[in-house]
Amino acid sequence: MIAEGLLTEAVVPSGRPTGSVGLSVVVPVYNEVENVVALLDELSDALSPLPRPFEVIVVDDGSRDGTTELLRKLAGERTWLRVIFFRRNFGQTAAFDAGFRATSGDVVATLDGDLQNDPRDIPAMIAKLDEGYDMVAGWRRKRSDGLALRKIPSKIANFVIRSATGTQIHDLGCSLRVYRREVTEELRLYGEMHRFISILADNMGARIAEMEVNHRPRRAGVSKYGLRRTVKVMLDLMTVIFLRRYQTKPIYVFGSLGLGMMFLSFAIAAFVLWEKFHDGIWVHRNPLFILSALAGLVGVQLLATGIVAELIIRTYFESQGKRAYSVAGRVGFDDGARR
Repeated sequence: MIAEGLLTEAVVPSGRPTGSVGLSVVVPVYNEVENVVALLDELSDALSPLPRPFEVIVVDDGSRDGTTELLRKLAGERTWLRVIFFRRNFGQTAAFDAGFRATSGDVVATLDGDLQNDPRDIPAMIAKLDEGYDMVAGWRRKRSDGLALRKIPSKIANFVIRSATGTQIHDLGCSLRVYRREVTEELRLYGEMHRFISILADNMGARIAEMEVNHRPRRAGVSKYGLRRTVKVMLDLMTVIFLRRYQTKPIYVFGSLGLGMMFLSFAIAAFVLWEKFHDGIWVHRNPLFILSALAGLVGVQLLATGIVAELIIRTYFESQGKRAYSVAGRVGFDDGARR
């Protein structure tokens, strides 16, 4: 979520009444002045034949190459284009989150702004979504990227994340996705979490399908991805694993570790006592006694941390009216029923 005051007002051109949009497309861009016009043209060509009206929400992530000025001009020419301008570069995760908060369509699509994702895949993904899914994730099975710096690191990262989280999605880094709006409304993205959107949606119980999509070489501009993001991905993975398994029950993590440390403390203390009577080794000459005391102290601290974490989780949910579950629908309730 973006802090208040750190982004400018969205440019919302007139031309169609609010609420008539059926599809919202969110596109984060950063220094893509050479690609913006071609991208918008391709989106228009791909989406205009659809029966549902559409809007394209471009989130300018603090560009400094002329992208900002170009988008201001284009927004005045295309009634379906909306633009959000960040004051500085906050990252792709923040851009996606800001875009999600601004959508008005019942269906939301996302893709990168570098023209490597093909907008012509979106109609087929929407058709797949209409089969009863909540989200359709793109799979760049045939990637048009460098082998050493992009393909191999991506395959390793996807394998590690799949193994750690149990997800079945092959390409977790593909930004080309289509969602029902109910999913994006519940998503709250922080840090570098855009890589884990599929997993976060799966945590909510969303029904997810995967579809092979076209992937193209970058035509112009400079890639914003690199190996330096690997550490961030691994740290975010730890957060995702915790949220996936223990978001509403942190005491299970800290409590289990705490009880384990306390058991270890008692076991070492018992061994120290046995050495005292069996071998005549006095406590003040036995370093194991210090280890026992340290393990006991750590165990108590972990238990206390688990209790504090439980209180924080309850404050997090109750203070914001959040729920620890996701409702797919309601049947048989009056319109004024309490929600």
